[in-house]
Amino acid sequence: MSVVTASSLTPQQRSLSLAAVIVSTVGVGISYGIGYPITALTFEQWGVPTWLNGLVGSAPALAILICLPFFPRLVGRLGTILAMALGCVLVGAGFLLMPLFQSPEAWLILRFIMGAGLALPWLVGETWINTVATDKTRGRMLALYSMALFSGFAIGPFVLDQVGITGWMPFLIGAGGILLAVVPIIMAAALAPRMPEHPETRIFGAVLLAPIAMIAGIVGGLLELGHFAMLPVYAIQSGYMEAEALRLLTVFMIGGIVLQFIVGWLADRMSARTVLIGSALLFALVAASLPIISDPWLRAAAVFVMGGLGIGFYTLGLTHIGQRVRVHDLAVANAAFLITYQIGAMVGPTVGGIAMSTWQPHGFVAAMSVAAVIGAIAMALVKHKSR
Repeated sequence: MSVVTASSLTPQQRSLSLAAVIVSTVGVGISYGIGYPITALTFEQWGVPTWLNGLVGSAPALAILICLPFFPRLVGRLGTILAMALGCVLVGAGFLLMPLFQSPEAWLILRFIMGAGLALPWLVGETWINTVATDKTRGRMLALYSMALFSGFAIGPFVLDQVGITGWMPFLIGAGGILLAVVPIIMAAALAPRMPEHPETRIFGAVLLAPIAMIAGIVGGLLELGHFAMLPVYAIQSGYMEAEALRLLTVFMIGGIVLQFIVGWLADRMSARTVLIGSALLFALVAASLPIISDPWLRAAAVFVMGGLGIGFYTLGLTHIGQRVRVHDLAVANAAFLITYQIGAMVGPTVGGIAMSTWQPHGFVAAMSVAAVIGAIAMALVKHKSR
């Protein structure tokens, strides 16, 4: 069987292959965006202790961290399409079982299984794009992928706002979104890349292949989830009304979606490493300016840019992997990147919260700025192996 790569496809086939996985990613994002808030809000209604709510909230991330080191080999054995479909079915089944088993213990198990399921289309989708995209368009294709993924994240809470969290409807939408994600990838099965059944490189070795991308993963996860969790709190403690605090988070997310194509375009014209370092320094500068911005429109503009730069670490990290890592190692390298991103995501809210309690409220933006500067310095100094 021939191996699908960027050079083995015609331009039309390449476009169809990339379009299939990007469209599929919207459904993955929607299910991700529904799963987290519906769990937290339902537990709040049940009167579940906050520590248990947080534990179940972290279950998908824990599952991703545990399973990802083994998934490149699993995907190689199952095949790209079957692995993606299996992951989507696990998530869809989890949504359908949640209304039937109304207990915190059951949801803890289901959310763990759903996290493991999400990791499969997540890993395969990113590896698919990095394998099929050409070097000239890789940054923009990964930018479109990120825009699709984070748009799905944003749609999830909007859906819950419209249909509520009770009854079958939100769970049916979550299951429907992830199961419909299977359709485009099945239609493009002949254009899907195949991953090696026995990868030569392990996760730690993949970190050494693209250390700059791994630093970008940690910093990006820290900044993204740090702001998702703590930006509204920082705004309220700075004297903003609750409505404006929530709008700032929305603006951060919109900036993260809208500006990704510009970030990807830049990465196609210069090294992703250069764009990463510049993005980190600019993020630190803009974030540090928040305490002195009094005009609400300028404040919103600053947060918009911060969203684009912060979420841009995800796009740029993946682009750097595609620029530096050979095709045979892409799946393992992407798995390592997702692990580092999850580590950053788990650390970000904690760092932001501790910093805010130490220097209220501006410790939060100080911590985020310092993290970005440290990331820029690390990416500038670290050396990597030749491709």
